[in-house]
Amino acid sequence: MAPSELYQHCLLAMLCLAPTLVHGQSSKADIIQTCLTSANVHSTISTDESWANDTASFQFRLQPQPVSVAFPETKEDVASALGCARNASVKVSVLGRGHSFQGYGFGNPGNLVIDMGAFIELSFDDSTNQLTFGGGSNVGPTAKYVHDKFRRHFPHVRGSHVGLIGSSFGGGYGTTCRSLGIPSDNLVSVEYMLYNGTIVNAGPGSDLLWAAQGAGSNFGVALSATTKTFELPYNGAVSYSLAVGEVDTDAASAALLAIQKWALDGQAPDSISLRFSLSNFASAGFFYGPEAEFDSAMAPLVDSLQTISPAINLTKTIIPTFWEAEVAVAGSGMNLPTGGTLGGRASLVQSWTTTNQHPFTLTQAKALLDGYRTLNRTDITGTGFIDLWGGVSRDIADSDHAFAHGNNLWLARVDGVGAGGVWPSDGVAYMQNVFKPFEDTLKTSAPLRSFVNYVNSELSVKEWSSRLYGANYARLRKIKSVVDPTDLFSGFGLAI
Repeated sequence: MAPSELYQHCLLAMLCLAPTLVHGQSSKADIIQTCLTSANVHSTISTDESWANDTASFQFRLQPQPVSVAFPETKEDVASALGCARNASVKVSVLGRGHSFQGYGFGNPGNLVIDMGAFIELSFDDSTNQLTFGGGSNVGPTAKYVHDKFRRHFPHVRGSHVGLIGSSFGGGYGTTCRSLGIPSDNLVSVEYMLYNGTIVNAGPGSDLLWAAQGAGSNFGVALSATTKTFELPYNGAVSYSLAVGEVDTDAASAALLAIQKWALDGQAPDSISLRFSLSNFASAGFFYGPEAEFDSAMAPLVDSLQTISPAINLTKTIIPTFWEAEVAVAGSGMNLPTGGTLGGRASLVQSWTTTNQHPFTLTQAKALLDGYRTLNRTDITGTGFIDLWGGVSRDIADSDHAFAHGNNLWLARVDGVGAGGVWPSDGVAYMQNVFKPFEDTLKTSAPLRSFVNYVNSELSVKEWSSRLYGANYARLRKIKSVVDPTDLFSGFGLAI
């Protein structure tokens, strides 16, 4: 990738150089802190009273151990922080919200963390209907800004408190994604600061934008990003639940395949979301359209499921406005300035995706449901679901973006959650072994695929690179060698 392709320019020559280091510091923390202080960039280290709060992560299983956390307020501050990291030979992690299930915002022990919490500026271009949001923006306040001021919407994840940059780089998935695409699909450009303080705009057609759509954290500090927005799908929604009753895994597997056939036969409208629960085999979701259209779309599915379980029960609630549907989807934090509290838990997340070409077989569906039913420990509880993907992914090829998700049909996710916020020492091996039979059955049909936001943090490089990027991984490595030749942004478990 030629430098000219990135339209690069430097802030100022002095910002591409780190401040002079003081000799004789006793540790990396001292070196970093002295450098950041001399550059007037606020930062903290482990002896500071605010350290616990500054390193608060959603993921309790992996305790953050950065050497320092920097809190830049300007682009110049970011450039200075990068210079300090380079001169101290410390890798950099960029923190948006801290919601990563794998703790990737804090990276490996010894990193300098750059907290982008000050970068929350929002702007909207009336000529293109595109939204630009800062690298520290969260879902709730950003979605509310676009809705209230412009009566527009952009696809986002089901969490008001989640960071937009991280969730968009990792694919993202929400209730409007079947009709509008996932967040990474809709990225128009990313404003990056590279390892040497240079600012580039990764725009349409560039290698760097392609790479950002699924692997964006590998290449620099995302100062801001621009996304497409859409007219409100419908001013309101139907919220529904479809229960199959008390059935065994044989009947539940048959019900899952009936839903799958409904989708593959083209009877599931793109304007509907569906999440199948692994705990009670009920489906729930939102339909963005008139009630009569919902009833018509669901009728053949209900008829099919009644042959499996006569106790099938469809209930629905009419949500009068689109914004009320947004709050129902992503939580009450949608109306809060910060999007709500971070929360947290000790957990291991695992995920798998399938395509229209390789839908679930009955054997595979039963292996997943049987595996989930074996979770019977008191120190680990399970949560799990399967999202119906499909929709507009039918028009996407794996090679279109770094994250290979063309023609995806299902997104399955299972979490093992440690009781009381504590993760048992054998928890990772236990959770992986429980679902190994399911993985083995999937591999009989096609290579395993996964989801970036939900990827298992304990996979090897060979495993996660294949599951997430497939044939795209070789191209990602070439882009990485040009954009981040010193591997400054490689201090985390999913680093290219």
